[in-house]
Amino acid sequence: MTVAAASVGLVGLVGLVGCAGDSGKPLDGPAPASRSSAVPGHVAAYRAGYTAGKAVYDSSGKGAAVRETVWGGCTRRALEAGSAAETDRGAWVRGCLNGVANAPERLPTGHVTQRTTDATMLDRFRTWARTKGEGQGVEHVRMLTIAQLTDHDYDVELNTDYPAGPSGDPGAETLAQSFVEWWDGDHGRDGTARNVLILGADGTRLSARRI
Repeated sequence: MTVAAASVGLVGLVGLVGCAGDSGKPLDGPAPASRSSAVPGHVAAYRAGYTAGKAVYDSSGKGAAVRETVWGGCTRRALEAGSAAETDRGAWVRGCLNGVANAPERLPTGHVTQRTTDATMLDRFRTWARTKGEGQGVEHVRMLTIAQLTDHDYDVELNTDYPAGPSGDPGAETLAQSFVEWWDGDHGRDGTARNVLILGADGTRLSARRI
């Protein structure tokens, strides 16, 4: 075989390989599996909080960090952030605090909000409400939960049997107001409570007030 013939044969072989590759079908083995691009809820909440906090910093400067941290601004904002925060309010607040401090992002590695029930606090609130003639509303409360958002800040959640929708709103508003009145004179828990949330039977937020 001449050198020219060998060259032609090599070119033809390369062409066949190229055609096989151009067909879009793998020559050997299955196609690689697609990777999930879903972002964990605590990460999405943190990033949303960070964006909100950074916007406050950009508009208000360094003083924003003191206001949003000491006075609970970020925890208040979390209640107004909608679904972006509800997946993990603690992560949202952490992101907000980093944002208002103009600090680098520090993504949480897991769920931040820690919830624990407090039957003793609920009993004390029930006793107070009944002596005030407000026992009817407190009887709808099934559980009191402490939602720890930061090392020192937390929200109080009252889980009730109120149905979701407008029919539960009047009772929920009254219950929230009663709890705030009681809290002002008789709470006795370490840390700082920022808000009380009234939740319906399905977990839907019916009312929220600052404490």
